[in-house]
Amino acid sequence: MLGENGLIIPEHINVAIIGAGPAGLGMARVLRDLAIPDVWVLERGSIGQTFLDWNKDTQFLTPSFPGNVFGMTDLNAISFDSSPGWALKREHPSGRDYQRYLDQAAMAFDLNVHCHITVEGLEPDGDSLALHTSKGEIRADYVIWAAGQFGAPSDGGLVGSEHGWHYSTFKSWRDMPGSEAYVIGGYESGIDAAVGLVNAGKSVTVFDVDAPWGDDHKDPSRALSPFTHQRLRDARRSGAITLEGHEEIVALEKEEDGVRILGGNGRSWLSPHAPILATGFTTGTRPIVQWFDYGDHGLPLLTPQDESTALPGLFLVGPEVSHNGHLFCFIYKFRQRFAVVARAIAGRMGADTAYLELYRDNNMYLDDLACCDDDKCLC
Repeated sequence: MLGENGLIIPEHINVAIIGAGPAGLGMARVLRDLAIPDVWVLERGSIGQTFLDWNKDTQFLTPSFPGNVFGMTDLNAISFDSSPGWALKREHPSGRDYQRYLDQAAMAFDLNVHCHITVEGLEPDGDSLALHTSKGEIRADYVIWAAGQFGAPSDGGLVGSEHGWHYSTFKSWRDMPGSEAYVIGGYESGIDAAVGLVNAGKSVTVFDVDAPWGDDHKDPSRALSPFTHQRLRDARRSGAITLEGHEEIVALEKEEDGVRILGGNGRSWLSPHAPILATGFTTGTRPIVQWFDYGDHGLPLLTPQDESTALPGLFLVGPEVSHNGHLFCFIYKFRQRFAVVARAIAGRMGADTAYLELYRDNNMYLDDLACCDDDKCLC
C-alpha cells in the first residue's frame, strides 16, 4: 500500500497505531527508541486532526513551560526531550498551535505516519490482527488504539437533545446567533463555552446538577482546572454569566419561539436558539467496540499492561485509560503509560527494554499507581 510521501506500507507490519494525536505519536516515539521496526501510525485525517477541529477560541488547560533542562518535562509534551511551550512560544496553546507542534514532532522523530486512512474495524487473523481500512487490509502483530474522543460527542442521554448544538460543533463562539445563550453542562467544556460566549458579547446561563465550579476535588481529572477557574472569575466580573448549580436539566422541547429547557424541579427556561450541549463525549473505541470489555463507568477494561481484556494484542493509550478509578485523561498523565505498553510489546518481541529506564528517570514511566491516590496531594 502506498502511504504518505511515497512510503510503502507493508501488508504485514509489527505494530499499527491508530491515531496521530499526542497519544499515537508519543507511543510511536517510545517504540522508535526501542528500535522496534515496522511501526506505523494510521490517521483518519491530518496529524493532530482533533486539534484542527477544536473551536478556535479553545486553549489548553494545562500550561506549557520548557522546564526540561531542570528535569521537569513540559506538561503538554509527548516526549521528555520536546516542549510545545518552547516550540510555540505559548503557555496555553490553541488547537492549531498544538497541531503545529505535533506536526513538527512527527517529522523530528522520523515517525512513519500515513494520513487520510480510516480504520473501519479489526478482527483476529491467526497470530495477527487484520485491520480493515478505507485503503485495504493491513495485518499487524500488535494494534495500539490511540483514537481520541472528540469525534464521538455524547448527548448525555438528554431527552430532546436533537434540539441542541453539541459543544464540538462550533468553530468559533462568535458563530452563535443572538445575544443570549444557554449551556447545559458546567465542567471544562461548558465553562469554556460560557467564557467564549461572554467574550463574544453574549449573556450566558450555565446549568449543572453537580455545580463543579464549587468542587474542591484534588484530582484535576475530576475538578475544574485552575486555568478554567481563573477565566471564569474574570468573565463573571462582567455580570454576563449566571451559574445554575444543582439544577438537573431533563429535556429540551422545541417551541415556536425557541427551545424550552426543562429542569427536574419544575422550572423551565426559553432559549431563543438551540442551547449548547456540553455533555461530554463517548468512547473513541466505537469502531472496535466488540473487542473491549467495559466497566460500569463506561471505560474500557484493561490489563495492567493496558491491553484489552477481550482481545490479546490490542492495546489502548490516551485519555480513556483508567485503572482502579484513576483517570489518565491529560497528556501528562497518559504519556506515563506509553513505556508500560512499550515494555509489553518489546518484551514479547525479544527486544531490549533497558532504554525505558530513561523514561522512568524523566517521570514518563508509571507502573505503580499508589502515587495517584488522593492523599498524595496535600496542598
